[in-house]
Amino acid sequence: KGAKEFTLLHAGGKIRRVGLILPNANGVYDQVAIYKNKKSSEPLVIAGLDEFVQDVLDEAYCGEELIVVNRNMRVLEIAEDGSALKMWVSAGMDFHNNTLWHPRTLLEDIVEHVGYPQPICTAAGSDKRLISQCVHANWTAAAHWNAESIKYLAKTGGYEVIFSHFHNVDLQGHLLVKFLKQGSEKLQAETYQKLFREVYRQTDEYIGQFLNMLDEGWTILIVSDHGQICPEHGRTDFLVGTNAINAVYFKKWGYLTLKKDAQGNELHEVDWSKTLAAPVRLNQVYINLKGRNPEGIVDPADKFELEERIMTDMYQLKHPQTGHRMISLALRNEDALLLGVGGPESGDIIYFIAQGYTDDHGDSL
Repeated sequence: KGAKEFTLLHAGGKIRRVGLILPNANGVYDQVAIYKNKKSSEPLVIAGLDEFVQDVLDEAYCGEELIVVNRNMRVLEIAEDGSALKMWVSAGMDFHNNTLWHPRTLLEDIVEHVGYPQPICTAAGSDKRLISQCVHANWTAAAHWNAESIKYLAKTGGYEVIFSHFHNVDLQGHLLVKFLKQGSEKLQAETYQKLFREVYRQTDEYIGQFLNMLDEGWTILIVSDHGQICPEHGRTDFLVGTNAINAVYFKKWGYLTLKKDAQGNELHEVDWSKTLAAPVRLNQVYINLKGRNPEGIVDPADKFELEERIMTDMYQLKHPQTGHRMISLALRNEDALLLGVGGPESGDIIYFIAQGYTDDHGDSL
C-alpha cells in the first residue's frame, strides 16, 4: 500500500523489471524492491537508501542467450515523497563461464564455498559519488572475493605458489591519476587525491587479508606491475578522443572528416570516403591507403609525402601553458622498428608524447 511503481530496464530494454519505492512507518520513502514481474511473490532484492547490495541474481543476455547473472546495486537517492529515484546497477557477472578456469571445475568449487565472482566497474567519469560509493565499493567486494578464493585454494588445493593479479589500483587509477595535480572541470585536485588515497587503503586491506598466512609458512611478495603518472601540465587534448580516435587536431589539419546527420551535426563516426589518416591506439597514425584499407583513398605513391606533412604538423604542436612541443618523437613505421615497435599491425606513423604531457601512461619515450 502506498508504494510508487517504476520500471528498471536491462539489455537495451529487452529485459524489464518491476520496481516499487516503499514508504516506512512514518510515510517516508526509503526502500526499493525489484521484482522479476508482477506475478512474482518475492522480490529479487530489497535495498535501502545508500545500502550496497551484492549478488542480486537476475538475467542478462550473452549474445542471444538469456543467462543468470549476479549484479551489485546501490540506491543513491530517493525523494521522501517517492517522486524521484536514482539507482546504480552494476554489469551482470556470468558466474557459469569457466573458460578462464583450469581445471574448469574450480569455478563451481569457488562459487559453492566462497561465493559469486564479483563484477568490476570503472564507469564513473568525474562523479565523486559514483567513484566513492559505487566503483570503490564494487572493488572492495571484488577484493574480498579474490582474497577469500585464494585463501580457500591455499588451504584445500595443495598449491605451493599462488600469483594474485588484482587490478583495483590500475583501473581506479585511470579515473583519478591524470587529475591529481590539475583537477578537472568537475572536481578539485585535492578531491582526486583523497579518492586515490582510499584506493591505496583498499589495497592495504586486500593485502592484509593474507598476512595471517605468514604464520602458516607462506612467504608473501608484493610487486607492482607498472606505474601511472600524473601529467605535469595537465592532460593534453591530443590524447583525448572518442573511441580512442582523436579527431581534434586531425580534423583541424584536414586529414580526418566525421560523418554528419541530416541537420549537419557531426557524428562520432569517421567518414572514410573523405579521410586521409586517423590517429588511434594513443600513439599510432594509420594512413587510409588504397589497396590495403577497406575504404582507402590515399594513393600509395602519395603515402611518403602525406606522412611527412602529418609529422611536421605534429612536431609544431605546442602546449598552451608552457609553449613547448608536446611530441617528443614521430617516426615512420619502418624506422620505429628500431625501437621495437612497428611492423604490419602497427600504424604508418608511431609517435610519442613529450614528458609531462601524457595522459597517465608512458610519460616519456
